[in-house]
Amino acid sequence: MEILICQSCGLPFGKKSMGTNRDKTKNDEYCIGCFDKGEFTDHSLTMHKLEVKLVEMAEVHNEITLEEAQEVIKELPYLKRWHMSIM
Repeated sequence: MEILICQSCGLPFGKKSMGTNRDKTKNDEYCIGCFDKGEFTDHSLTMHKLEVKLVEMAEVHNEITLEEAQEVIKELPYLKRWHMSIM
């Protein structure tokens, strides 16, 4: 099974978790939690808010380890959604 990296949140996802385009086709760049029906699910999300969310996922919810969260945070500026905002 091919593992993709969401170009918004930086987390891995598979085919079942692919985001969707406006025409209901699958989008292999973004997970469904970040991108649905051709648009981002959280329009107010900033890179800083995402960093806080990732640390919270590690410390509070145990969804990922703190080390994994820190690695993802380091990669955020290079992801498609955030890359344009730092240029």
